[in-house]
Amino acid sequence: MKFWRATLLTTILFLAFTTTVLYTACEKDPCNNVTCYHGGSCGNGICQCPTGYENTMCQDLSVARYLGTYAGYIGCNDGAQIIDTAFIYRDSTNSNTINYVWVKLKSIAPKILHGYVYNNASAYTIVVPNDVGSNYLKIYTITLQNWGNYQNNKLSISTYEKSEAPGDTVQTQCSFLGYKHH
Repeated sequence: MKFWRATLLTTILFLAFTTTVLYTACEKDPCNNVTCYHGGSCGNGICQCPTGYENTMCQDLSVARYLGTYAGYIGCNDGAQIIDTAFIYRDSTNSNTINYVWVKLKSIAPKILHGYVYNNASAYTIVVPNDVGSNYLKIYTITLQNWGNYQNNKLSISTYEKSEAPGDTVQTQCSFLGYKHH
């Protein structure tokens, strides 16, 4: 009887030791319990999001942080500032890409700026391409910034327009600064 007890105890201890060594020696896949949406892929436990999506699981559209109404002031060529409002909404007419937006400032109405959201780790901007065939050089820099305890709440729009027509010296620089209404 002692022989069988010793054999059983030795077998149980051997199996427990072997199981523990094998279990702890296996590398666990850091992406095992990670879900990446919208075609994102996992690498080292972190989602790499496709263009147009962001956040920990690629669950949010990049343009979503911009959408809304911003109240503020605009001033041009060092002139007096006037109250203005910027409206940013998603361009649903462009089916080729998900990160296109329309930007409308009351002061430049009925003109609507059409651009796309560009983001990287340090900046969020909207790029507005120049009109093809235009005699004006137009540069719009639209940046979304953090302000105080509110993230993505402060919108600044800088515009620079210069005529490229021969003999024309018209030049306009404007700056809008507004805060999002929640």
